[in-house]
Amino acid sequence: MDKKILLRTKSLCPECLKRISAQYVEEDGLVWMEKACQEHGPFRTLAWSDAEGYVSWMEQSVHAAKTENAEPVGKGCPFDCGLCADHEGKTCTAVLEITYRCNMNCAICFADTAKHQYEPDLAKIRKMYDAAYRFGGGCSIQLSGGEPTMREDIFDILRMGKEMHFSHIQVNTNGIRLAQETGYAARLKEAGADLIYLQFDSLRDEVYRITRGRDMADIKLRAIENCAEAGIGVMLVPVMVKGVNDTEIGDIVQFAKVHMPTVKGIHFQPVSYFGRYPDRDGRKVWGHMNLADVMRELELQTGGELRRANMVPRKKYDAHCAFSSAYFLDEEGILRAITKNGQNESVPVTTDFSAKTNAFTNKFWRQPQEKKDPAARRQDMRSFMKRLRDYTLSISGMGFQDAYNIDLGRLKGCCVQIITDDEKAVPLCAFHLTSASGKRLYGNGE
Repeated sequence: MDKKILLRTKSLCPECLKRISAQYVEEDGLVWMEKACQEHGPFRTLAWSDAEGYVSWMEQSVHAAKTENAEPVGKGCPFDCGLCADHEGKTCTAVLEITYRCNMNCAICFADTAKHQYEPDLAKIRKMYDAAYRFGGGCSIQLSGGEPTMREDIFDILRMGKEMHFSHIQVNTNGIRLAQETGYAARLKEAGADLIYLQFDSLRDEVYRITRGRDMADIKLRAIENCAEAGIGVMLVPVMVKGVNDTEIGDIVQFAKVHMPTVKGIHFQPVSYFGRYPDRDGRKVWGHMNLADVMRELELQTGGELRRANMVPRKKYDAHCAFSSAYFLDEEGILRAITKNGQNESVPVTTDFSAKTNAFTNKFWRQPQEKKDPAARRQDMRSFMKRLRDYTLSISGMGFQDAYNIDLGRLKGCCVQIITDDEKAVPLCAFHLTSASGKRLYGNGE
């Protein structure tokens, strides 16, 4: 089949990080990014495993307004991040790296913080919070690292964020202290943590030995149990690697269902080749697992309980950056889709379509046939709304860009940004971008 050019853009050479031209091409139902550096030759990376879906999502992308009060453009994207005047839209999630210390040495780590010493004091963190508010208003905050729970004053950092009127603060963690220290989860919640963003690659230690270099399955279970006791929600965050844990997607979904309402969602992250990974040729062995792969496996491995039709693309350019979906766990233990092309979905997703649809709508949407007094009807509604609130599961994914697949057009629309120690906002994919030899564009404490 002849190649068809879908889109032309700019990218970077994985070897020297110079800006070069790139294009997306369709070939045999797949979408590839192709680019060539005059010095280091051609590069070709699989971008999307479903050409039809890629084009459909591309048509839904909407460019946001340019960033207000931005820094002037000098060298051009991605060398002027701060944000520069070419960037589109404000910060939606501000990541504050509060330490580069860690109690692990994972085989896969996009931050690869072990190479540097960095731990801002509370006065600097206050300025970083101020910068986050300047770039994103009351955006979500994620405390990250390194391992943020290495800081004994993390509770002061959380309280500071709440005092500065950030309504949602996540703690990004491997879960070790949550699992091992009685009452630690409760202390995080009391200080202001709203969600635990838990590294969760697998249910099996065989996988953790590859991705994290040690057994972790029991630690993850105990961390979730302690969060349940403390009454704080957990987002499971699996890093997906082809041939390592990509067959466990359905098992992770089933695990999440069993551990609701503590588990609030799953955020899949296909592995990206920046920072630290097993070896520099590892990408050639594993290949890039893209979001189309994740969505396909979600449908296949759940037997159609979750469907791609209910997974909504990110509307702001570029739509291929992320997907999201929401499901309600009914009393029979089946996930019912809430999202479909951004709208409420009242039709359930099961193989017995007609019967299950009627059962669902009769139970939840029709007026009751029996006559109940107003007080009883209000109680029924309160019970339903409480279950809807407690038993809604978010299923989402984000594919971070690395030097092999970075699209500068897509980068300009990034709203997940690192707040740096000099109080700038840098898109996460640019901040942690690593060349094939380990060179970085940005960094804290360097």
